[in-house]
Amino acid sequence: MKKLFTAVLTLLTALVLVACGSQSQTKSSKTTELSSKPKITGYSYYGDIPKNPKKVANFAYSYTGYLLKLGVNVSSYSLDLEKNSPVFGDQLKKATKLTSDDTEAIAAEKPDLIIAFSTDQNLDKLKEIAPTLVIKYGASDYLQTMTDLGKVFGKEKKAKAWLASWDKQVAKAKKELKDIIPSDSTFTVMDFYDKDIYLYGNNWGRGGELVYKALGYKAPQKVQDDVFKTGYFGVSQEVIGDYIGDYALLNVDDSTSQAAASLKESDVWKNISAVKSGHVLDVDKNLFYFSDPMSVEKQLTEFVAAVKKAN
Repeated sequence: MKKLFTAVLTLLTALVLVACGSQSQTKSSKTTELSSKPKITGYSYYGDIPKNPKKVANFAYSYTGYLLKLGVNVSSYSLDLEKNSPVFGDQLKKATKLTSDDTEAIAAEKPDLIIAFSTDQNLDKLKEIAPTLVIKYGASDYLQTMTDLGKVFGKEKKAKAWLASWDKQVAKAKKELKDIIPSDSTFTVMDFYDKDIYLYGNNWGRGGELVYKALGYKAPQKVQDDVFKTGYFGVSQEVIGDYIGDYALLNVDDSTSQAAASLKESDVWKNISAVKSGHVLDVDKNLFYFSDPMSVEKQLTEFVAAVKKAN
């Protein structure tokens, strides 16, 4: 009888241990579920990339809005423009400001994923801290980027839903704008860096993706020739008139307001046809800097309002 009792007790103990082990394994598998690491042009993976990262140290600042829109937690930011964004800045209030040079601070944060540009000079050090997703900027356009990141994090449905919604928003805006300005109107996208004037193409933010790709407006031929190949192009005040189309989208923030004021006071600027017609759209650089889903939605609303005001 004693032997039977011992055997039964041993069996029950074994069953409990197996059950606990199974529960532990299930719990562990949930917390360590990994990305399939889909093959995407411009994307490289180092280490086991979590499918649902809990703490992302993001140094590829162009993608912050994408990540937040997809529901991926961003625990750090590296650019003040991210924090100052009127559309997603509030979501970064508890995030830590870090640059990829701050390797000790990054390690102390214990991220389960690091995201960085392919041009980041600290990639080798970052890879030693945590699994790292490296993205080559410009390898795909702003819409394809949403699809690509959706694949990486298993959020294809969210990405697809936003793309469908965006198509409807753009179609509505086009219909509204058609009655205000000709569809063949040309636009020049510009901002300032320090006191220098810069022009932008269709894949370098500042509203370029919205104006040229989403809404389909053309750039003046000289802008297409000199700017679109590199994405951005610096010009002097003396020749700026050669690049301005029917409209100018002028990005300005507090740090460049003086440079903008100086340009607007110049005779060169005052003699530009678009300026004389009141077709200069002053927009907030903090809003128009990025081309992620959260930013372009708000940009579209602001753009339509600015065009109406100018006309």
